[in-house]
Amino acid sequence: MKTAMMSAIGLAVLVAIAGVAGLALVAPGALTGPFGGASPNAGTSSPGTVGGNPAGFGTLAVSVQDAPASVNWTHVWVTFSRIQVHEANGTNESGWFNVTTTSGTVDLAAVHNVAQLLGTATLPAGMYTQIRLVATSAQGVMENGTKVNFTVPSDVLKTDDPFNVTVGHLTSITLEIDLSRSIVHADDKWLFLPVFAAVHES
Repeated sequence: MKTAMMSAIGLAVLVAIAGVAGLALVAPGALTGPFGGASPNAGTSSPGTVGGNPAGFGTLAVSVQDAPASVNWTHVWVTFSRIQVHEANGTNESGWFNVTTTSGTVDLAAVHNVAQLLGTATLPAGMYTQIRLVATSAQGVMENGTKVNFTVPSDVLKTDDPFNVTVGHLTSITLEIDLSRSIVHADDKWLFLPVFAAVHES
């Protein structure tokens, strides 16, 4: 009788030890869900990247070029201090994104055939409705060597041509400025009033 009782107690102890050992083998975070699958929070990862950009973002490049025209200027240097773009769903006060300026001063008389990069930015994918450039100064040299300091009456240049930024892709915007119509001589003053001839998206 005592032998049977001792055997039963020994068996219960072994079962208990085996159960504890089994729990110890379950690694933290490896608990399974109610249907035998992984726990809903297991294996959650942070957002990845697409084409080297954060997921949901694309790249914008803004360049400038002089529209083909006959002008009597050998140089027209224009300095841009800021570039901003506006998303379609933003208000007048919000929705503006800064574009990092890579080249502040551009000689518009020298970029007839090749556009010069002004700046780039990584932006949320979507539609944008406006590009805003701030021109701080402009100087020029005529074909006869005369040097001119232009007055820039309005330092903010705007385009209202919508464009799209696509996830993981590069969107290139080229702004063509018509120098033949942008330079005005009035009342013995030279004015620089930029006129956009075209806006190209690629």
